[in-house]
Amino acid sequence: MNISNFIAKRYLFAKKSRNVINLISFISFLGLLVSAASLVIILSGFNGIQKYVEDVYGKFAAEIYAYPKSGKVIAASDSIFQKLNEIKEVDYFSKIIEETALLKFDNKWATCIIKGVSPVTYNTKNWGKNLLEGNGNLQENQQSKILLGYGVQSELQIPFNENYNNQIKVFSVSKRKKLSIQNKQSLNQNNLIFGGVYTINPELDYSSAIVSYEIANEIFERKKGANYIEIFLNKKENLLEIKNYLTTNSSNLIFKTHEENNQLIYAANDTEKWMVLAVLIFVLILSSFTVVASITMLIIDKKKDIKSLVALGAKSKTIKKIFFKEGLMISSFGSLAGILIGSLICFLQMEFHLIKLENAAIDYWPVLIKSKDILMLLIILFSIGTVSAYLPGKLLVRKLLSS
Repeated sequence: MNISNFIAKRYLFAKKSRNVINLISFISFLGLLVSAASLVIILSGFNGIQKYVEDVYGKFAAEIYAYPKSGKVIAASDSIFQKLNEIKEVDYFSKIIEETALLKFDNKWATCIIKGVSPVTYNTKNWGKNLLEGNGNLQENQQSKILLGYGVQSELQIPFNENYNNQIKVFSVSKRKKLSIQNKQSLNQNNLIFGGVYTINPELDYSSAIVSYEIANEIFERKKGANYIEIFLNKKENLLEIKNYLTTNSSNLIFKTHEENNQLIYAANDTEKWMVLAVLIFVLILSSFTVVASITMLIIDKKKDIKSLVALGAKSKTIKKIFFKEGLMISSFGSLAGILIGSLICFLQMEFHLIKLENAAIDYWPVLIKSKDILMLLIILFSIGTVSAYLPGKLLVRKLLSS
């Protein structure tokens, strides 16, 4: 049996001669436990928020977006469409028309952004789950329909009735006529059937409407061009490779990933996450000083035992190992217990939604445990624990032996 392991366990688990050492050891264990549990809970909470943001803003997102470098339109004759058809990693792509228009129902008016989408993209991404009313069809019985965001519907105060086709007048600026206050003919007018209401996220719900690409092309006179292109890939692993290839071979376009399109949202969440992590690690370092204090008090208390071990032939290295291993045990047990308790709390929140949120887009606080975060925490906890266990034995035992 390893003598340093045996004595270290005896010092840790056997009854100490002084109650203050028991208390300090317990405080050390408890401090590390609370710090480790807090790290797991906080990181998992931020992961949950990030996942919720991705679900809300990324549910219908393409892997890559193509925008014109100059102007507002990608022409139908642009070579990008042929290139996309030739790239095998591209699953499919969709022309998107996105312009501001004026909607009218009875005496109510609303300004919104109309998005013309391809039926392929619309059906594949299963928008139906986000519909509050209607079947979501953009074309039915040779009639063109328009879907409204929840907020836009509220502004127009238009009711939905499956048995009655309410019409919405859509006004857009004509590209062929001179715009003036006196010339009402400078505005194009289209009548569309109100086809339903959707909710995606607060930003889109109060500012957008959806029609088919063909109708948007007619309303905004785009000549089968697009404001931008949504590109969907077979495998997300090829994302950066395909983006770089397209950027190199299409100098007239700008290509962005979904995260680059929403850079501010993702950057803000990541910054908050790592700032809070830094503060908690600082608190953890302060907690580890209690381990140093506990081992220091134990060394002072065991001066007679140290002298007896030296008299029996124990080497300085063995004595240092005893106190180092005890400090390591306190750190390890506290860290592992904290990670387990933190993970258990997160699991309970995921399963039973114990912490509720009021007046929020989601009813409960979202939580997500990531294995890479747990691994990172284990490395941080054991690194700090190793240093805090090593220092007292290294410095104080050497001083005692030299005296």
